[in-house]
Amino acid sequence: MLYFNFMESTLWEEALVEEVIYLIAHLAHAEQHLMELEGETKLQDLVIYIDELRNRRKSVGDLLFSMLEISTEGGGEFRSKVESLWCVLKHLSMALVHCDESAEKVIRRMDCALAKGEEETAKKLNEKLKELYELRQSLRNSIRELLFEVSKKLVKAPAVRCREDLCLLEGEKDGL
Repeated sequence: MLYFNFMESTLWEEALVEEVIYLIAHLAHAEQHLMELEGETKLQDLVIYIDELRNRRKSVGDLLFSMLEISTEGGGEFRSKVESLWCVLKHLSMALVHCDESAEKVIRRMDCALAKGEEETAKKLNEKLKELYELRQSLRNSIRELLFEVSKKLVKAPAVRCREDLCLLEGEKDGL
């Protein structure tokens, strides 16, 4: 029987990581849509599903980090390095999906413009589509670098406090 260690294959590993990133993003979006629905309808029953999706998303994040052998040390008052990385990855994954959805909408508009014979409008939309694809590639590269390069250097980096996320310094007068 032929044995294939998928973690040794960079291409396989990157494809798997990309799928897990999309899984995280879609779980986060489902959670977001349920929160919007709960806010509009005031259906308390949805809170259970929102929490369930959030916990599933966190479990997928743990799975991703364990596959990549990224240490998940605890936080406390200070956000741990891995918690900061997780937060960035969550938002970048959601941005990646929004970029894909935006591209789909631009493509539909471009198709409509072409169907109506509006060549100039279609050309402008095509340029916007190229910009979205460049942004998408940039987001994918950032995610890849964070997971495969930056995560290995986290041991040496200091923990990040939430206040620092808001660009506030201790004792700053003009803070929020």
